[in-house]
Amino acid sequence: MKIADAGIAWTGLYVASKVVFALEERLGVTGGPKVSPDGYLTYGPGEVASAQWANAGSGVLIMAILLAGRFRFRGRWTYRVTLAAHWLCTAVAAVGAAGMLGGAVLTDRGGAIFGAYCAVWAVLLCLATVDLRRRHRSVGR
Repeated sequence: MKIADAGIAWTGLYVASKVVFALEERLGVTGGPKVSPDGYLTYGPGEVASAQWANAGSGVLIMAILLAGRFRFRGRWTYRVTLAAHWLCTAVAAVGAAGMLGGAVLTDRGGAIFGAYCAVWAVLLCLATVDLRRRHRSVGR
């Protein structure tokens, strides 16, 4: 299995979680910190579901970026945009992991499970990015 495929599958778990939360109109994420009832006060009717659908959409976008990285690029522009998108996704997952794990360790809010999920996600994204670079460089030889 290609590492990008593993990243796509791992991201699919996030998307599935977000779809469930959207259908149930719940805030949060599977394995994440508990959301207090006060967390819902800033949302109007239907906005919680909309926010979760947007999160699911961001996951689908990450899956598309990983899929795009599986293609061979002839143009420098296409390769660089895809590479930058890969690194951006990796950075966001790494920051999410650090924030969730740090918050779980330093406070009592919880979220260690999702933090660990994000850490694995960041590693998979990073490996897919490194693989994209390696494959691109080997084409030129």
